[in-house]
Amino acid sequence: MKKISLFATGLLCAMAGGTSCSDDYAVPDYSRPASNTIAFSCQSAWGEDNRTLWTEESRIGFFCGQTNSSNVALGAAAISVGEPLGLFYTKLPWAAGEHTFYLYMPYDEANASTRLTGSLGATQFQNGVSAAHIAQSSLAYAAVTSVETENPVAVTLRHVFGYLDLAVTTAKWQGWSVESVVVTSKSGTTLAGDYTFDMPTAKLAFTGNESPSVTLKVSGATLGEGTFHGYAAVAAPVGAGTYEVAVQVAKDGEQSIVLKGEASLAEGIAPEAVTTMALAVDSFDEEIAEDDSIDLSDPDGDGVKETANCYVAGAAGRTYRFPATVMGNGYTTPATADYAGAGTAPGITPEALAPKSAQLLWQTEPNLIADVKLRSNEVYFTLNGEAGGALKEGNAVIAVFSEADGGGDILWSWHIWVTAADLDAAVQTYTLYDNFAAAGPTVLMDRNLGALKAGMWGTNGDNLALGLLYQWGRKDPFQNIDDTDIGGTGALAIGRLRKTYDAAGNALSVDNAAAEYDATNWRYFTAKTIPADRIARYPMNFGYLSTSNNWLDEARDDLWGNPFSGEVGETGHKSVYDPCPPGYRVPHRYIGTMFTTDGKNASNKNAADLARWKGQYTTQAEIQGAGGNIYPYGGGSASYPLGGMLFVSGGKIVPFRTGKYVGAYHVSMPANNVKTSYRFYFDYGNIKPEDSNARYVGASIRCMKEQ
Repeated sequence: MKKISLFATGLLCAMAGGTSCSDDYAVPDYSRPASNTIAFSCQSAWGEDNRTLWTEESRIGFFCGQTNSSNVALGAAAISVGEPLGLFYTKLPWAAGEHTFYLYMPYDEANASTRLTGSLGATQFQNGVSAAHIAQSSLAYAAVTSVETENPVAVTLRHVFGYLDLAVTTAKWQGWSVESVVVTSKSGTTLAGDYTFDMPTAKLAFTGNESPSVTLKVSGATLGEGTFHGYAAVAAPVGAGTYEVAVQVAKDGEQSIVLKGEASLAEGIAPEAVTTMALAVDSFDEEIAEDDSIDLSDPDGDGVKETANCYVAGAAGRTYRFPATVMGNGYTTPATADYAGAGTAPGITPEALAPKSAQLLWQTEPNLIADVKLRSNEVYFTLNGEAGGALKEGNAVIAVFSEADGGGDILWSWHIWVTAADLDAAVQTYTLYDNFAAAGPTVLMDRNLGALKAGMWGTNGDNLALGLLYQWGRKDPFQNIDDTDIGGTGALAIGRLRKTYDAAGNALSVDNAAAEYDATNWRYFTAKTIPADRIARYPMNFGYLSTSNNWLDEARDDLWGNPFSGEVGETGHKSVYDPCPPGYRVPHRYIGTMFTTDGKNASNKNAADLARWKGQYTTQAEIQGAGGNIYPYGGGSASYPLGGMLFVSGGKIVPFRTGKYVGAYHVSMPANNVKTSYRFYFDYGNIKPEDSNARYVGASIRCMKEQ
């Protein structure tokens, strides 16, 4: 049996009694609990001495009838990070007599009783040789009785499921990558599915979607002389069993191969342990693998490629692909002859990319997407969940690199917008006034780029309509704030940005005080710009220089294909740096003109201006209460949330005036100076279709159909 470590996941700041921490409040690092309060010293081991090492985000669920506690989330104390003994404090006092505690991990807020519900996925995802993914499929619990004590109650959480070590050995297929391992019980015994687990009786029952198969999707793992270990959580059938096994391997320039054979386990699969399934695949039968991936660059299925810097994927469990050799839409932006703008418009000539590897840079949920790989000059990835099942939505970015295994420079990166919404069916057609009609057909999405719903900020804990933030002229997205609260009218700490995770599910840190670039980590600079010859190399670095108000080291006016012009009809074209998905582009500068009676700026400060105001909400209280405003566009009404900005405040880049104050929406044209760009702007006192701001500012985008 192989010894490895599992890592529990959760949120540090969720403490009992509804207490949470923020940038203004830190949880005290007690070495002992407060007097007369209940605390736990937790450990969990399976497969001999494979111990859970607690992390900053670890949470366990807590039930206790004597304290009327039902599914309270307990966070690990800071001194527990990286340790096998986790200290979990509550603010609950001991009552008289014996207490019965039920604890479990990983925490799930949906559990309403000690009869836990969940799903053991029939498809699981492993990054490289790491077993960290197992923590997301595991279930461990404890039932403990105790009377009042000054010391933390000792708890050992036991694992419910078993764990397969899929041990692949080969001489023939060395140098090939493992893409997946499928294990199927020949007797039809359930290995995965929806379940209930009753903690008082320790009874497990499957309640739906039972599967006799488990599929382990693997990314970033190459077969060599040693043994490859793939890990999967499974139900633990009693007794011996025989299993059909299919191992898919791939190599660039070769067709993927499926190796099929059988494996027997004389002692069955043991709970709370690692059971090794030896797979000597050189003796397996060989078949050419079918490529059932969806080509995101051919959305119409007509064979005509339409590439972009953003792709929308929305089917759970499906594999997608897109070309890895094309910069954005691949369009050559010609130099603008006799350009009269303040900056430059030298044109943009894309180059063919020659990547050697592909990797996930970040995702807004662990296992949002997985199995990222480069095959035959295309990037492949798989969405979370079971095929045909529910989809976990979010955003992610995938990059290709100049060297193998994510080495060298980032050559290009792509935003993956994971949503089940039919964005094309929900578009809105704006009817522009006659004096702006030369801008042409104006059809916009009903939501912000990267948003997971239309509409506005609903309540605390719901920022799904905000979407992502972009610097003017840039293809790379940045996060908006988290769901803790709306945040008021001022600046928030950089730690309030929505969390992101790497391929292994580890939370990524955010740094707004760094001095140097870091291509694969979040960096927010207040005295550093991105060099023009490295415009795509640092997709996670936010630049700013006060002397230029720019993120780039030169004032390029044609980055979004629409250099400055006073002619309404000069709306440009989609460029290689445009961040919108196929068929869409950053909108022209006149999108907000429908929102006042004359297309000019208006305020609600006096009756004359308010008479030109077309927003549904007119007062500060109404706009802040709604989290945005609703505007007529000719055929209906469009909701614009107060998405705020990434902005310099107090000498730092911070999320600024988000949720209650500012709606800032980029358009494709820069203003006629080297520091600012046009935008549509509104707040609780103004509607400004003719506004501008510094080019470095991170703002929202509402994508427009290409004309």
